[in-house]
Amino acid sequence: MSIAFYNGHAVTLSAQYLSKTFEEVHSSWLHHLLPILARDKLSILDVGAGSGRDVHYLAKKAQSKETQIFAIEPAIALAKMGQVLTRDLPVRWIEDSLPQLQKVVGLAQQFDLILLSAVWMHLSPSERPLALATLSGLLNSTGLLVISLRHGPSPDARVMHPVSADELLALAADCQLALKDSSQDETDKLGRTQVHWQTLVFTPKAVPNVTVPEANAIIQGRHHAD
Repeated sequence: MSIAFYNGHAVTLSAQYLSKTFEEVHSSWLHHLLPILARDKLSILDVGAGSGRDVHYLAKKAQSKETQIFAIEPAIALAKMGQVLTRDLPVRWIEDSLPQLQKVVGLAQQFDLILLSAVWMHLSPSERPLALATLSGLLNSTGLLVISLRHGPSPDARVMHPVSADELLALAADCQLALKDSSQDETDKLGRTQVHWQTLVFTPKAVPNVTVPEANAIIQGRHHAD
């Protein structure tokens, strides 16, 4: 199991993650982040937060006085390291996991930013439709969902499934998510030549405003068509 691997190698993996900065890892979409961080009220969800590098950066950079950041990590050993790293920052750690995120859904909250970095490949193809539906339901109407895709073999006992942008785009269409941006293939920041990355940024599709007379006309038209 991948969670067991992350718990068993938490110290080594944490040092690896913290050897690279947020800006290095997420440079392809930083220009979308700045307007989010400047909002008066801000809620952020990092799913697969690891040892806290990304939530630490986001909490330090957030300009809002009303900032809520939730770090979701199923590997307890990594999460404990993240809790130490972010102990003086507005970060709440929760042990939870996709595809359902039951504890997060139970918060009955939506988010301005949802980050899924180096997680998607751990979900099997059968889990992905529910996972993306869960994430889209947690995103507010002006929020951003950022998903990184890892291409390349697993170097160890961690279970990693093949991923593709086409598959993710098809699932996103089913979840009423619109592609806002996508990166070209990114080289691995840790220098692994067999690994490369893509980052896709989604936002909810705009729902057109329909007046009551227009809605009635649509309903009547469908009725006559039947």
